[in-house]
Amino acid sequence: MKPVKAALIALLLMLPLLLSGCYVEPNNTTAGNQSGNMNFPVYPTNAPVSAATPDPTDAPEASVVPLVTDVAAAAPTSAGGYSYVMPASTNAGGVSGGPTSTPSVTKSPTATPATSLKLGSTGADVRNVQTKLKALGFLKGTVDGDFGKATEEAVKAFQKQYGLTVDGKVGPATMAKLATARATARPAVTATPKKTATPKPNYNSNTYLRNGDSSSQVRSMQNRLIELGYLVGKATAKYDNGTEAAVIAFQRRNTSYADGVAGPETLKALYSSSASKTSSPSGIVGISLREGSSEKAAVRLLQQKLKSLRYYTGSVDGSFGSGTTDAVKAFQRANGLTADGVAGGGTLNRLFASSVKSSSGTGTVAKPTASPRPTLPPTPSPLPANVYVQVTSAPYGFYATLRRGMQGEPVRQMQLALHNQGYYYGVMDGYYGEGTENAVRSFQRTNGLDVDGVAGPATLRTLLDGPYPYGS
Repeated sequence: MKPVKAALIALLLMLPLLLSGCYVEPNNTTAGNQSGNMNFPVYPTNAPVSAATPDPTDAPEASVVPLVTDVAAAAPTSAGGYSYVMPASTNAGGVSGGPTSTPSVTKSPTATPATSLKLGSTGADVRNVQTKLKALGFLKGTVDGDFGKATEEAVKAFQKQYGLTVDGKVGPATMAKLATARATARPAVTATPKKTATPKPNYNSNTYLRNGDSSSQVRSMQNRLIELGYLVGKATAKYDNGTEAAVIAFQRRNTSYADGVAGPETLKALYSSSASKTSSPSGIVGISLREGSSEKAAVRLLQQKLKSLRYYTGSVDGSFGSGTTDAVKAFQRANGLTADGVAGGGTLNRLFASSVKSSSGTGTVAKPTASPRPTLPPTPSPLPANVYVQVTSAPYGFYATLRRGMQGEPVRQMQLALHNQGYYYGVMDGYYGEGTENAVRSFQRTNGLDVDGVAGPATLRTLLDGPYPYGS
């Protein structure tokens, strides 16, 4: 109990000094005592110090340090005295060196690129941009952090979609828009119109299609004429008068001649991508027109033809009414057809014939001829029916001798061959006139033949088959 009494005595001795305001700060650097065996509390030099400097107006006076009065907290030292340890928290009755203030934490701003991202940039920022562009549907490539051409194009598409400067660079404005763009946005897509496929040509250098033929080549030609607007209806594969009228109309706009025969030059122009179109058809095939028919273009053409023949006096409006029915019946009666008022295949074929009876019944309406044809001089014998005039190999037949003054299909075929080879540019009318004779002379001169203007076997064989022996 002696140490306790000694401590109490020391406290009593120090009270006057505390009350008088005279306080002697204890020496913290020594373990000795200043009076008797009493040890003063020792403050370790490594005591925690507040990181914040206290405001002098708010902090308590640092010079006043209350002593530990809780004797029970003291622990005996190895020297027989007591050591008093100040608690770290003021809850234990002690105080720290000053009030502890918690420093405010400032949230780090989101990192943004110092400069705009552009072609050639790499890194996490590029990857983030790519991810956003891909989510919006603008980027189709890989999110790899490499700003390549695909990323640049995606950025341009995004900028165009949102009204930004289209430069392919991700600057502040583009970055801000990327951050707010909705995930449902998609690039504007302009529909590409489908191209109309040009049909595959169905002919060769030896093809000649004419009225009366029936073949797949005729069907292909009719489909092309329908596509270009010269013919209406459905392809029948039969070369009738309506088809011939359409071919002539096409030739008038696309070739230097118009004879209604679809030879290599006509077919070449027909299947060309530069072939001229028309909105006014000239022939009808493959359909039957009757009262109430919805084929406006075909009905309009029917009315036009009937009006030109003076059977129809109404409006050419494409509406098949009673007036059109009466006109069709009148036409049928005048031309020896069944008068049922239905414009079927037979009626239409007759309607587009080169010579057809008009409403007066006293004459015919024929195609105008290019030039008057003189009367044929008498010939030793008529042209044989099997004269070889095609540009194909002849399994039979022979070449006749054609000369000035003759006319007929063999002459017209010769004119076509001369035209296709660049010697004749007149009308393919089947008449062997001066122009045809001059073309024959020019051909003979170029090919080393006798230049007499007469198309004999040698001339025709060279013209139609080439300079090869007969039968080769």
